[in-house]
Amino acid sequence: MAKTFSATLSLALSDHCLFSSSAGHCPDPVLVNGEFSSLGPVNVNDKITFKCNEDYILKGSNWSQCLEDHTWMPPFPICKSRHCGHPGYPAHGCFKGEDFTSGSTITYYCQEKYHLVGTRDQQCVDGEWSSPLPVCELIQEASKPAPQTECEKALESEELCKAIKSYMQRLQENGLTMEDLKYSLEMKKAELKAKMLP
Repeated sequence: MAKTFSATLSLALSDHCLFSSSAGHCPDPVLVNGEFSSLGPVNVNDKITFKCNEDYILKGSNWSQCLEDHTWMPPFPICKSRHCGHPGYPAHGCFKGEDFTSGSTITYYCQEKYHLVGTRDQQCVDGEWSSPLPVCELIQEASKPAPQTECEKALESEELCKAIKSYMQRLQENGLTMEDLKYSLEMKKAELKAKMLP
């Protein structure tokens, strides 16, 4: 009957395994934040299996075999926390979110006059953040624009913006997308061209 040994050692000791050995046997493994199965003293050719505690995931092989030279192959795995550590702050930026458990999401933001380069929303997946830390880059100020024409002024007016916003809202309410609108306009354009041909 297989025995199961549990280990609750401090991570400060090791992220891997600790060993003790007796003559004629392989060293007994101890898996930090996990357990392994064994039939007592581990003899040559014996195999053991590894399992991690709740909220930890196994990194590496879930089994190992005692070889004739009293070593183990494949090497012992480690049990890594499913939860992520603090994600870090980009220079000139911050994030919103306080939960770093597996499945949680954080959102990055940049200070005024900076824009985000990278992934804004990141998720903790099995102890790793889904993307590298984004960067907040300074927005380069454009040179002074040339004086605006009347048409350009009209395009930037609040009234036009309100009209466009209202039109977009009506499109959404009717279940239309910009692609639908573009297709419809292309069809109208084709009809008009056909009418203009002799």
